[in-house]
Amino acid sequence: MSERKEDIGRGLLQAVSEGDERAFSEIFHQFRNKVYAIAFKVTGSEAMAEEVLLDVFLKVWLKREQLPQVEHFTAWLYTITRNHLFNLLKQTALRVHAAPLTEQEDYQFPCSDNPAAILQEKEYRRVLQQAVDRLPPQQKKVYRLIKEHGLKREEAAVELNLSPETVKRHLSDAMQFIRVYCVSHLGTWAALSIVKGIL
Repeated sequence: MSERKEDIGRGLLQAVSEGDERAFSEIFHQFRNKVYAIAFKVTGSEAMAEEVLLDVFLKVWLKREQLPQVEHFTAWLYTITRNHLFNLLKQTALRVHAAPLTEQEDYQFPCSDNPAAILQEKEYRRVLQQAVDRLPPQQKKVYRLIKEHGLKREEAAVELNLSPETVKRHLSDAMQFIRVYCVSHLGTWAALSIVKGIL
């Protein structure tokens, strides 16, 4: 029996290759913890590990037509992860002497001169705003202070008179809700793009 049949079904890969987002979500949830663990071990950063996780699965989605030919999916996925981490570390080293982006700039979606891309970005922003508007009051305050105003967790904790751990929990819950909301309204690929944009 091939490794692919042991760790993931042939039919699941075929479904993803044909654009089935539900099948893609199943693969994402099956392997997300493994990819995250590898990324965290290399980067030592929760935020960077989460970003690597999203980048890797975006690549899987973009390369989905190759999946029926993949003999060993786990090895293929880990190769993508390893290569992405290598490139990320190399880029980080090259940026050591460059001026860093502000936290607020980090949360902006990329600009584009392509009219279709601009419309798509506008739709993403609309759905993201809907998700934020539906957050419970305390989660919404935490999200806005950190993601929109660029405060650090400790600063947001002082502002809201909460403990840093409570702020961390509220932010984690808010991001989880936003992920689920965006997946349900835009599909998995778009949701991954949005969440990566607000890390």
